[in-house]
Amino acid sequence: MRKHLMSSLCVLVLGPAAFALTFTGDAALDFALTGVVVELDGLDVGIASDAPPNTVSGWDLDRAYFHLDSNNDQLNVGFKFYGIAGDADGDGVEGGTAPWLAGNFGIDLPLLAQTESICIGLDFDQDGDYDLVAGTGMFDGVHRVSTFLPGTPLMPADAFGLPLPQHQGPHFFSPSALTPDYELTLDNISSLLLYDGPTTCFDYVFFAGSYQDNGVGEDYKYGTICFTDENVAAEEPAGFDLIRAYPNPFNPGTTLSVDLAATGPVELAVFNLGGQRVATLAKGLMPAGAHELRFEASHLPSGLYLARLSTASSVQVARLVLSK
Repeated sequence: MRKHLMSSLCVLVLGPAAFALTFTGDAALDFALTGVVVELDGLDVGIASDAPPNTVSGWDLDRAYFHLDSNNDQLNVGFKFYGIAGDADGDGVEGGTAPWLAGNFGIDLPLLAQTESICIGLDFDQDGDYDLVAGTGMFDGVHRVSTFLPGTPLMPADAFGLPLPQHQGPHFFSPSALTPDYELTLDNISSLLLYDGPTTCFDYVFFAGSYQDNGVGEDYKYGTICFTDENVAAEEPAGFDLIRAYPNPFNPGTTLSVDLAATGPVELAVFNLGGQRVATLAKGLMPAGAHELRFEASHLPSGLYLARLSTASSVQVARLVLSK
């Protein structure tokens, strides 16, 4: 019997990546690429009535990102949380149990230990049975990719079956305010997902939570993702701010081309992967239209940098590769 799908269908533009995706723990920045789908959550985790005002649980999913990299035969998934992933009581300390949670007989465990879990089940052939489950399983806090065990009480958190090392790609988790999200890669994805046609779809189910966080609850979502080949994709809609860099990779400098949809306040800054600002290229009122700004990096070490364009209507990020 087919699963009922809670969320609406979402479309992703499929195109080869210039280089493999790099995880930093900030899913919004890491997945800020052409051809990335963003799934809005819409269902938030419940918080106990005696929690402090404005408490945001680290189980509360903001967005899920999906990126199919046909060049590297990988599916990248990023989970962006409203707070720090795994920080059940939302006190900003992953693993430190707040008094209100302890009073509700709950525990905020460190480092996704014991029954804490962030995972996703994927049904690539859409036959109603999930083909694998990936992420951190309950009872041991170990990241893995495994077969999916149907009929489990809390799907998919306790549905990890036999290991699938051929699909085990890298993952990223760090209980830090600078790296608050959970990200993972599935390798050899073409053996599970046929993406040689104009449109490819699969179903997913997402879970974040713990049996031991009484008074908080879990975040749970399922739906369908579809990929459309870039050769038949629609053009960029009007009224959208864009940022591009050329050359990229570069040494020692590159030109950032910025297209602004409207006149307004703009900030264009460059950050390293540690979140430190290394340059501010523009800050203030800028007119609508095309602009070019130079980024000189002769004083910086080789590596990946992120150029962030912030306007009144959007935030766009471009990846910059400095290769000396």
